[in-house]
Amino acid sequence: MIKSNVTVIGTVTRSADIKEGRDGNAFITFGMKVHLQDGDQSADLDLSVAYDGEDEDVLFSNKGDRVKVEGVMTFKKMDDTTYYNLSAKKVKKVGEAAEDSVSGTLQFRGTLGSKGVTQHQGKKGAFRTFDAYSAEKVGEDQFSYIWVHFLDFGEDSRSWLGAKGKINAEGPLELQVFKDKVSINCRVENLSKWVKDESKS
Repeated sequence: MIKSNVTVIGTVTRSADIKEGRDGNAFITFGMKVHLQDGDQSADLDLSVAYDGEDEDVLFSNKGDRVKVEGVMTFKKMDDTTYYNLSAKKVKKVGEAAEDSVSGTLQFRGTLGSKGVTQHQGKKGAFRTFDAYSAEKVGEDQFSYIWVHFLDFGEDSRSWLGAKGKINAEGPLELQVFKDKVSINCRVENLSKWVKDESKS
C-alpha cells in the first residue's frame, strides 16, 4: 500500500468531463501534468484526477488551465509504467506565477529489499537508508512492485529492521528525477513493524 495526502500544482492536459461510476454516481475527471525540476534533471508527471464534489473550478477546467489540487494520490504500476491517480478534495484555478509542485505526506506498507539497511555517519549523527517495495496483484499469479527509497534518522536501534522485513512508514513525500525517470523518496517520521494479517491473504 502506497498513498499520499498531497497538494499538487500543474497544468490541465485533458478538459474536465463528467462520468458515471460503478455505483451510478457521477464524478468529474480531468488530466493534469506537473513539471518536476531536480537540479539539471527534469521530467513530467502525468496524473489522472477524479472529483465528486460541486466545485465549479473543477467542472470548468479546460486544457491549459493552471490548477492547484488537494487530495489523495495513489500509485499503480503496470509493466514498466507507473500511474498516478489523484482523488481530489479541493480544486482551485491559479495563475501562471504558481510553480509546478507536488508536496505531501507518504503512507507506506511493504517489504524491505534483499540489501536490507545501510548505516551512515553524517555531520549531525548516524542515520540509515533502505529501499522497500509495495506489491499489488495485477493478474493471475502476477504482481507489480513499486519501490520507495527511505532516509531514517530514528535514534533507536530498530533491531527488527532488516532485509525482507515488513514495515509501516510515514513521512514527507519527495519525488526526485534521475535520467528522465521519477523516483519516490521519503524521510521517515514514523516507522513500525508491519505484522501481516495472514487471515486476509
